[in-house]
Amino acid sequence: MVVHFHSGLHTDVDVLIHARPYMSVRAKFLAKTETSSSTSVSVSRLKMARELDIIIFGATGFTGKHTVPLVSKLAKTKSRDLTWGVAGRSEKKLKDLLGQCEKETGKWHLFCEFSNNVTCSEISLAHIPTIVADVQDEKSLKEMARKARIVINCCGPYRFFGEPVVKACVEEGTHHVDVSGEPQYMEKMQLKYHSAAQEKGVYIVSACGLDSIPCDLGVVFLQQNFTGTLNSVVTYLDFWEEGEPTPGPAINYGTWESAVYGLAYAKELGSLRRQLFPTRLPSFKPKLEAKKFPHKSSLVAGWSVPFLGSDRSIVKRSQRCFYEKDSKRPVQIETYFVIKSFLYLLMFAIFGTIFSFLARFKYGRSLLLKYPEKFSGGLFSHEQPSEEKLKKSWFSVTLYGEGWKESLPDANDEYTTPVDRAVCVKVKGRNPAYGSTCVCLVLSAITLITETDKMPPGGGVYPPGFAFAKTSLADQLNENGVTFEVVFEKDLHLSKY
Repeated sequence: MVVHFHSGLHTDVDVLIHARPYMSVRAKFLAKTETSSSTSVSVSRLKMARELDIIIFGATGFTGKHTVPLVSKLAKTKSRDLTWGVAGRSEKKLKDLLGQCEKETGKWHLFCEFSNNVTCSEISLAHIPTIVADVQDEKSLKEMARKARIVINCCGPYRFFGEPVVKACVEEGTHHVDVSGEPQYMEKMQLKYHSAAQEKGVYIVSACGLDSIPCDLGVVFLQQNFTGTLNSVVTYLDFWEEGEPTPGPAINYGTWESAVYGLAYAKELGSLRRQLFPTRLPSFKPKLEAKKFPHKSSLVAGWSVPFLGSDRSIVKRSQRCFYEKDSKRPVQIETYFVIKSFLYLLMFAIFGTIFSFLARFKYGRSLLLKYPEKFSGGLFSHEQPSEEKLKKSWFSVTLYGEGWKESLPDANDEYTTPVDRAVCVKVKGRNPAYGSTCVCLVLSAITLITETDKMPPGGGVYPPGFAFAKTSLADQLNENGVTFEVVFEKDLHLSKY
């Protein structure tokens, strides 16, 4: 007999389903069968060491609410049989969330195979395990972490709430992913917990959302599709909304809060990076020069300005890992953000200047946090973005890379000829803030625990590009609405130089 959980049509079957953790359901079902029959029994992917495969921590937050339905769906596709639970401060809110999710996505089904006969039973999401855990209660975090193979951490801003969860996961030997785009937090976690994570054989991977799967894994995808040696990549991040603009904010308040504190304490990065990266990477030629002022590119429509998000720093961390661990020449990177018109460019400059000034002072930060809609032109608000607006929104990251068709034998060798090859790829998806972000997050977690043998050996704290470079994550994202495609390849004429 083989027991599986997944969605599908159902008929009634006499099984024990009234237990909270799915592992308990499986174990009790197995025990019942073994006592009633001498037939040999196997339970698909039964893992007695942990009650669950996945726990979503912070499930009732805005990101968590969009993550839960995806875990419900993706944990049971591609013949996967992954169990999961939700965690947060309020058991009532967790149960209410599961009830709402069940209304939107339907119930799960338990399929039981006896010889060639297949029967199944419907399982309410009310039976999904709920775990009460609080970032201010270390004991509860450790109890949560030891229940699962991986924790999907949706509880931000990570500057304030991230480390206790990472610490608990490392101590309990549990993998961890999150959607942080906060360089201080991510690099601090690498500095403090990389060695401990390696000792426990666990992986801590941040930036598994819009920051920065499209850019970081996009560069890896470009490298994999570049025959020869890739020297540099320029990226252009673009957002747009289908049809007429929908009123209301476009991004959740938590992202605004992270940006305020990230800029306020940006000076922390200098000393942190000197400790984390005591040796500089070699400087390769031709050097990719950053364009500090607004400019236009033939690759995208509109004005391009320097993107101050975490993409560049995360890609550089991945490229350092490739150089130090795999002896690959590090790719240079510059990132830009696309603004559609000169009017919006002017507004961006005004709001950006005010934001940068106020974030430096305590009183200024309090104003930014109290009135996000006034200081962002309505892009951010204490109100949550409407589902209508989210569904109509899109993003793309265009990545243009140049290098040489021929490879040199050593990563430190310098080329004496100009670059002669160019490749452009694009990563694209719907609902960047919470649709595509949550797809990236959930598939990162699932890939980590189902393709651990393809992760960097030994565990550790890594950026996503390096962590998932040898896995099928990009292919799975392609199948779930976040597409990676080669736009063009071309030879560059020497006369250009």
